Amino acid sequence: MKTWWRFSLRRFPPPKYVFYVTLLVAAVLTALAPLRAGAGPGPVEVACGWAGVFTLLYFFRVVDEVKDLPYDREFSPDRPLVTGEVTLANVRAYAVGSAATALVFSAVAGLVPLIVAAGALSYSLLLLLAERRSPAFADGMWGNIVVTIQLKTVLVLYVVAVGGGGVALPTGLLVVSFLFGYLHWEIARKTVRREFERPGEKLYSTAAGWAGGSAVALALLVTACVLHTVVALAWQDAGLEVLLLALPLPITVWGLLKLAREHENRYAPGNPALLAYVVFLAVCTLRTFL
Repeated sequence: MKTWWRFSLRRFPPPKYVFYVTLLVAAVLTALAPLRAGAGPGPVEVACGWAGVFTLLYFFRVVDEVKDLPYDREFSPDRPLVTGEVTLANVRAYAVGSAATALVFSAVAGLVPLIVAAGALSYSLLLLLAERRSPAFADGMWGNIVVTIQLKTVLVLYVVAVGGGGVALPTGLLVVSFLFGYLHWEIARKTVRREFERPGEKLYSTAAGWAGGSAVALALLVTACVLHTVVALAWQDAGLEVLLLALPLPITVWGLLKLAREHENRYAPGNPALLAYVVFLAVCTLRTFL
């Protein structure tokens, strides 16, 4: 138990993930509410849906620890699985336990969430197998992200399923919006200037350059904000409060400008992009109440 708790504190800090899961679930359910034809989920379904997202993310984290082990031996030698603080047997037990817990919570949330959760667990394991069998897939950052990011798509769809779904087109646009908001941070945090790259390091800037990685990250965030604005104006009778959806943009722009000016020290604009993503989710949650 102590080993599991120490591992979780380091690789899946509960306060951070409680905050993130709460914000993500609230943002998706709030955005979907005006698009729902019937009654929404009850408090039990929402609570179990929240727990399902939390435990699914824990499962993904555990699988990533195994998937990234060869890379972490060189670039993150302090990770618990690398140092021997936990063993592969420990990690497998954590994976089985979190998968079973996720399925139990999902079953209470509903049949569709249960099916989506089973698909998410299976897809995560398929990604692990793909990286083990194909070095080209594991090392190709841009091709890899196109495939692996679909795990986040399934996670957002899980919350959509908990919420009971909605009108197809605007719901699909919202799913893409949430996906792009996350993806812009994922790319920004792994974009650095060429002179600070380490040999063998997996970065989006390696192939596209820091300017290319920055442009993609910013384009994704802009698209996320625009899509959410389109849905708000066309399907949700929104007013001037949609202007709040522009708030994340200057935060990421500031981080990217800092990257452009930084020539002396290694810098990746991950923190500003993360803040922008959090602001995006917060605005999506609060906009309906303004």
